[in-house]
Amino acid sequence: MKKGSDQHHHSGAHSHTTGPSRIDPAMVRIEHAAATVEVATEVDTFFNAYSRWAEYEQWAPDVQGAGHWLVVREGGPGSRFILYDKPGARHLAHFGEVTELECNRRFAWRAPFSEWNRAYIGTQLEIAPKSGGGSRVTETLYFEAREEHLPVVAGFTAMSGFDQKTLADFLEARLRGLDKLIQQGKIKEPDLAYLFTDNRVLAADWPQRVSEGEWVRLLYADGEVDFPASPELVFNVFSRFARYADWTRTIHVGAEWHRVRRGGLGSRFLIWEKPGDRHVMHYATVTEFERNRHFAWRAPFAEWPKVFIGTSLDLTPRADGGTHGYHVIWVDIPQEYLPIFSGFGTLPGIDIEYETWHIQEEVRGINRLIRAGGFSTEDQHYLFEQDSVIAHDWPTETGQPHPYSDRILTLKPDRVLTFEEASVVVTEVMSAAIPNPQFFRLWRDQRRTRQRQFNRTKPR
Repeated sequence: MKKGSDQHHHSGAHSHTTGPSRIDPAMVRIEHAAATVEVATEVDTFFNAYSRWAEYEQWAPDVQGAGHWLVVREGGPGSRFILYDKPGARHLAHFGEVTELECNRRFAWRAPFSEWNRAYIGTQLEIAPKSGGGSRVTETLYFEAREEHLPVVAGFTAMSGFDQKTLADFLEARLRGLDKLIQQGKIKEPDLAYLFTDNRVLAADWPQRVSEGEWVRLLYADGEVDFPASPELVFNVFSRFARYADWTRTIHVGAEWHRVRRGGLGSRFLIWEKPGDRHVMHYATVTEFERNRHFAWRAPFAEWPKVFIGTSLDLTPRADGGTHGYHVIWVDIPQEYLPIFSGFGTLPGIDIEYETWHIQEEVRGINRLIRAGGFSTEDQHYLFEQDSVIAHDWPTETGQPHPYSDRILTLKPDRVLTFEEASVVVTEVMSAAIPNPQFFRLWRDQRRTRQRQFNRTKPR
């Protein structure tokens, strides 16, 4: 690596919109701060070390924490990571994704802004060779948000720790810190190589990851039910969640449609319940739909969004003009998480006995409304005739990615288990996980030894 001439720089503290986001045209890009630094390291070496977050926690320890790769994609874009930063002593955790990579020229990423996930934060690095050796690098920190949210972003950037000077100094410190580490030989050769050569998962378990192993559908609670109305009427009021809070006031709080799709599939809504006084809010998507016959939705489980929860209703006409239904509450879960969900299943309001009663109770509520003429003409009307956006601004709308946006409609369980079958699987897994008697004896002896040592050394 050649040494450059005396290094000099200029740090830019600026904030201006530069047009639409390169990822989502509905958003505006705001470049908030920048730093340009001349470094002694050659372009390819600096670019590779920077783009793989090599020894990230050592670049500028006063303002940076650690960096961890989660998924690497060949060519760069789509690769995901976690970065911990602390500009102005404000700790930020970025679950970021590489958005642009032009080898030895440009590298960019963005992540939901950890202080307010409706906006994004990211940086873009541009690098070029400098005459006489070394490189000239510019790093720009930017925000992306919907236009109506610009005043909110402006409010954040006026706060201490997010002001332009603090962030420009943060960018400069990390660029200079990385250059210094490379020049001192503190970054090893493997971390100076290009990272994005193939596809690989480096962290098997992280917050927004969908398991790539076997998925099981657990039929958690179910019930055979009957309605004193035609399948068409039952389907329409059920799929609308019409008067949802009145189905059972002891459990249901409300349901709100956010986006309706013609034909049902992909429609989104919020459903809010308090089973056993435990408040749960599911941001759900309609995943199965056959008019007047079958309706199902799926959502990340409010208590633990690494698994899905959902319900389905199947309807068949009866000879007397009424309707028979089969109503199921189910969970789609990676098999390795079955023991964890069995723990949730012991909690009041989530246990199988309560949920089975829940099914019967809400059907009794629907039937009371049907018999009393409580559903209006609109309530009984088919909802999914055309696309419509009902709520333009809600938490999982653009600005905070839905945790499973690419799998919510397409994920298919590899097998289906009844609750009883799942209990057998969980028992086998837990039995295999329990240490053998020899381990317990060894642990007991070690504990006694530690206690004797403690008793000898503790003050009297």
